[in-house]
Amino acid sequence: MAKKRLSISVQFLVILAIIMVLNGVVFYYMLKNVYQQELKAQAQTVVANVEAFGTWVANNGRVWVKDNPKSYLGKVSVVDPEFPSQAIHFYSKNPALAQREFSETVAASSSPAKFRMTSTNVMNPNNAPDSFERRALAAVGGNTLAEYFEVVGNDYRYAKPVYHNASCIACHGDASTAPADVIERYGRNNGFGFKEGDVAGIISVTIPQRNLFSGAVSVFGLIEVLAIGASVLLILWFVRQRIIVPVRTITSMAEKISKGESADVASIGIDSNSKNEIDQLTLATNRMATSFGLAMKKMNESRKAAQQAIRVAKTLKAQQGKE
Repeated sequence: MAKKRLSISVQFLVILAIIMVLNGVVFYYMLKNVYQQELKAQAQTVVANVEAFGTWVANNGRVWVKDNPKSYLGKVSVVDPEFPSQAIHFYSKNPALAQREFSETVAASSSPAKFRMTSTNVMNPNNAPDSFERRALAAVGGNTLAEYFEVVGNDYRYAKPVYHNASCIACHGDASTAPADVIERYGRNNGFGFKEGDVAGIISVTIPQRNLFSGAVSVFGLIEVLAIGASVLLILWFVRQRIIVPVRTITSMAEKISKGESADVASIGIDSNSKNEIDQLTLATNRMATSFGLAMKKMNESRKAAQQAIRVAKTLKAQQGKE
């Protein structure tokens, strides 16, 4: 048994729904890619700021801060001769220590982007890498990758390698030549043995991801969403009013014509040179109705003539029989 075919309007709605779903999937992945690129740009900006801060500290050898004995390498006390009992204490911090404290300050702040520095050979056990950072260190080791990133849970994780320069080797080269305060604080076992140009570790950045759909609404806004909905409704209205309704009317007229019934095909006002396919179909149906009407008229006239001829023949035959 032949399958029942759906109406054009239903078929169009099905196709439109499929198109909208496909476009939605494509839009989602495009939006996701744009958002990932934006997160990457944010992470790269964080890394650039951290590197700039570390370079500033390295160019000055160390930085000295006042009244901050929490963590330091060296200590210097300055006494004003006029106030000998009021000594001022200064504490030194090398680039790695300054950057770690910077990361702790950022971690305690309201900034959504956090960072830390880690390595496979850390002096401070608190800087040991997590699982993502171990994968990143393996990926960038040997200068194989310039950067590494993943989405871990709800966070975007980004890592960029840091390389030892000449100023770093003073503390991270041979342990026997390292500054005494560095040895005193960290010991001789970890964080040494590097050469200039070696991968020192990575700057690891963590940025929480927002809900992608809430981001889409903020990007497009309610007006844009309404505009998309209005455009879909406009397409539906056009297809219905300009295609489906005229086709149904013409189909009804054609059915009446096929049954020999009179059918009024509304073709008045349609230009015969119209480029509109529905107009051409209407004109063709009108010509067909006219031709069919003429054919039926001639057929009826022929039938009446034939019937008249039969009656005349019967009358003549009857008269001949009487004779």
